Amino acid sequence: MDSKPNLTIATVIARLNIGGAASQAILMTEAFRQKGYRSILLTGEVPASEGSMEYLALDRNIIPIKIGTMSRSISWHKDLTTLWQLIRILYREKPDVIHTHTAKAGTLGRLAAIATGVPVRVHTFHGHVFRGYFSPSVTRIFLCIERFLARHTDCIIAVSDLQKRELAQVFRIAPADKILALPLGFDLAPFLAVNDRVGTLRNSLGCGTDTFLVGWVGRLTAIKDPSLLLHCARHLSTGSRDLRFAVIGDGELRKHCEEQIAAAALGHTVSLAGWQQHLDGIYADVDLVVLTSINEGTPVALLEAMASGKAFVSTDVGGVRDLMVGPSIKQGSFEVFENGILAPRDGKVLADAVAILMDNPETRRAMGQAGRNFVKARFSSQRLADDLESLYLSLGRSKQNLPLGAESLSSGNGPEPGRSPAEKQFS
Repeated sequence: MDSKPNLTIATVIARLNIGGAASQAILMTEAFRQKGYRSILLTGEVPASEGSMEYLALDRNIIPIKIGTMSRSISWHKDLTTLWQLIRILYREKPDVIHTHTAKAGTLGRLAAIATGVPVRVHTFHGHVFRGYFSPSVTRIFLCIERFLARHTDCIIAVSDLQKRELAQVFRIAPADKILALPLGFDLAPFLAVNDRVGTLRNSLGCGTDTFLVGWVGRLTAIKDPSLLLHCARHLSTGSRDLRFAVIGDGELRKHCEEQIAAAALGHTVSLAGWQQHLDGIYADVDLVVLTSINEGTPVALLEAMASGKAFVSTDVGGVRDLMVGPSIKQGSFEVFENGILAPRDGKVLADAVAILMDNPETRRAMGQAGRNFVKARFSSQRLADDLESLYLSLGRSKQNLPLGAESLSSGNGPEPGRSPAEKQFS
């Protein structure tokens, strides 16, 4: 007899653009279907300026429910239309759990859930828009909205301990006991299988085997600050080193980056390679990964880099520090850890950190192995699916109208009470 609870889980995300939020939404939709639940994915359209991860959904036989008016930009007309469409869909699908991702979907999705009486409401902050995005007055408006929504949300998930502290103590979105720090989960298998160079990226850039290739992966948008990478490259391009930078990604700042590259005569040093689907082959060909963001939750690029056995240099922002392994060793203006280097947002300091790792291949190899061990133990999609299942079931126990019988919760087919961090916090 199958005693799996008869739950419908709705995942809502603004768009399936390349990034950790979209990847998690897709993988968790698949994981819960494999666990025997009814799991649906609601999303908007990916704009032409951004790379799409819809291929990942299709590869897993997931057909998202599309809401054409849901987008990242603010539009009262489109947003009200989206809210009405979400309300209609939730009335039709009758989910027991709604889990929203990203700011726009988190706002409209939870409002629709409130209007339709969805019993369990969960929201994940993959990052936040409270620093580095808007003016102080606009930021205050968003803080008020998030605080209101938090009062009508059963659990808020932060992707790192640092982010949880920010949400609870700095921005006061919700009390700490309502926020659960739960690391992201991904299909790491392709990256964990990386051992040797593939050659595809190097061949496309005209790089030789002896060229030191630095990779930067992300959207060409202000919060990722690709201009800082170009400042770093400019400091390193004056020497005699055989060095190249590959920028993997695209976005609204592409033209600006092209102009900066031309103005600094970096055309032979920096290449804008655009979006790539098979990133395991990209990481295989680079020697080092650099992240230059102004703000981050848990940067997927660093998780993928570590899973691929690569060392990294990153700005010390958001939840990046929670990804560092071992004690910090101060070296000049930056900090060296077992798996990478944290630096302030300064092009010259970043360049100094890159130069040190260029000259120390054994250090890079050791950092890569430490990072690989770290993410393998903590960031698998199976671990995240199990933790979320425990969370949903735990929250569901307090909802009288959810189909969660005692038999289904003690049969051994689902997680036992108290077995995971989520269960322990919410049971």
